[in-house]
Amino acid sequence: MRTMGNIYKYTFILSLVISAVSCKNKPVPSPDNWEIGTSIGFFTSFSQQEFFEFKNQGFNCLELGLKSFITSSNEERDSLFENLKEKLDYSGMKIWSIHLPFDSIYDISVVDREARDFAVNEIIRYITLGKMFGAKKYVIHGSTDIKNESDRSIQIENCIASLKILNEEVKKQGAQLAVECLSRTCLGNTSAELLHIVNSVGNGIGICFDSNHLLHEKPEEFVEKVGALICTVHISDYDGLKSRHWLPGRGNINWANVVSALLKAGYQGPFMFEVKKKSPENTGGAKELAGSWEFIKSEYEKSASK
Repeated sequence: MRTMGNIYKYTFILSLVISAVSCKNKPVPSPDNWEIGTSIGFFTSFSQQEFFEFKNQGFNCLELGLKSFITSSNEERDSLFENLKEKLDYSGMKIWSIHLPFDSIYDISVVDREARDFAVNEIIRYITLGKMFGAKKYVIHGSTDIKNESDRSIQIENCIASLKILNEEVKKQGAQLAVECLSRTCLGNTSAELLHIVNSVGNGIGICFDSNHLLHEKPEEFVEKVGALICTVHISDYDGLKSRHWLPGRGNINWANVVSALLKAGYQGPFMFEVKKKSPENTGGAKELAGSWEFIKSEYEKSASK
């Protein structure tokens, strides 16, 4: 019996040691573990030098918006895509996400069936076009502004039906579809409504957290409620009254709380900026955006050290 007792004791001690080693090797959640990126809309010249500037400031990931290519002819678009791909490869950067077109003719929730089918088919076309970039995420808006609130429930159901189709198309690319939280009267302007939409679609669909779109709840509250469904982010600041896409620090978002909520939700990165390009509010450029990242980290670190 004494021998068996010793075996149990040694087994217990060994399990504690293994557990301690396991915990020691487990990475501690930190924003330093995230890659950083930006919407390509923040670029000004799209020169090879500009790609190098962003890379040298620590940016590895980009989000490509396809809306700017809509009016191009097939030949022009193919040429632009090839040129962009060459610059990306040469600079060592990558396309993390593709933002699908989102104005009224691409509204996947509209009541009119013919218009909705057109929107879905056009978006499928752009999903296919984006294949060459190997994006991990495709970001989509659930609607444009809802003009008649009495149609809201119908448009929610239409949005869900359309997303089920588009989700399958994105999965064919080996990527994930992410529905963006929106502002004003658009679908998905609260965590509750967006959760209903995304959970109704299921099948691996995720959420894009846009920090400056939330007018009915604080950004950190939204993150806490939707949690692990967040698979990509759009980061910019605002005043809580309307979407601004300001540089972080100009508005009133509590960045320490946002980073903390994302870490608790298990978000793995990247931390993707979606800031207005050069304007009176900012001078533009990789260095300024990198400074915003350092500001956000410092705000989090100050809070975490208290």
